[in-house]
Amino acid sequence: MTVYSVTPMQMPTDQAVIKPKEDVAILLAQAGITPLYYSRYVSWNDDNWASQIKGMLATVVAGDVVIYQTPTYAAPEVEAMIISQTHEQGAKIIGFVHDVEYLRYPQSYNREEGVAFLNSFDALMINTKQMRDQVVDSGVTVPIVEVGPWGYVQPFPKRRPQFSKDIHYAGNLVEWKAGFLQNLPADLHVLLYGSADGDDNLGFDLAPGVERMGSYSQEKLAMALDHGFGLIWDCSSNDEYNPYALINMPHKFSLYMSLGLPVIANANSAIGTFVQANGVGIVVNTMAELAERMAALDEDEYNAIADRVAVMSDLVRTGRHLQLGALNAVLTVNNVVPF
Repeated sequence: MTVYSVTPMQMPTDQAVIKPKEDVAILLAQAGITPLYYSRYVSWNDDNWASQIKGMLATVVAGDVVIYQTPTYAAPEVEAMIISQTHEQGAKIIGFVHDVEYLRYPQSYNREEGVAFLNSFDALMINTKQMRDQVVDSGVTVPIVEVGPWGYVQPFPKRRPQFSKDIHYAGNLVEWKAGFLQNLPADLHVLLYGSADGDDNLGFDLAPGVERMGSYSQEKLAMALDHGFGLIWDCSSNDEYNPYALINMPHKFSLYMSLGLPVIANANSAIGTFVQANGVGIVVNTMAELAERMAALDEDEYNAIADRVAVMSDLVRTGRHLQLGALNAVLTVNNVVPF
């Protein structure tokens, strides 16, 4: 039996949409899983598109297992053929679900079609229990393996962060995700990295304690995140927390962990539950509560958290959660009780 991972290739972008899939392929390859690649832009109305898919899967034979990263945002016909062709060749296919689009954008994606697509796999890999539960509630019936945090290929050397009450916030700064930054308590100091869908004009004001740093390359950002905390928070200017952000496993968490940086997360979220269970940061319900919590923080407490983050950092950098999840999924589709 050979296990393969299928990863789409796509054009570079400053948004964090390529790196998670590339890192999955790299970290699974380090565990002995053979990577296969196809163009994310393969077109279903191109006369040659079907032969491209068949060529990519040419080495897959009966008894093999394919791990397919989804969504790819390729045409539905392309994704459907990858699944059906894998089955036609006698292999099993596992869907590694990065995001569930009908939960993430319910106004734009058809739930029934999304459920049918997920049920066309032999098993699924999903990062959090909370997302798994919602997927099951929506009608998905195939076996699901919970994976945990994203692995993160981090070329920057591991280091010990310095004690500070500074808070780093990196990501897409659109209003519905980052609008809360205009309402922060004055005594919170936030260093802000990124843009709003590539636009430096955010469209909303920032609280006095927020310092705009601009858009940083991955290398420059890694150098900057050497002290204080990394913030994981998705909330509008009306203090409406993004419902999907309460159930997913943010890739931003693994960025912070890969650099040894303690995090701050919403106590009611899936990532907040993970942070609290593993002691790798601070969980709060509101920014006002965070201001009180930061005021009481001392260097000894910070260093105790950083010690636990150092252990998690090794696991994230080597992709151990991902690799174990993949192994359990392969065992599951072969009717072997997973670990």
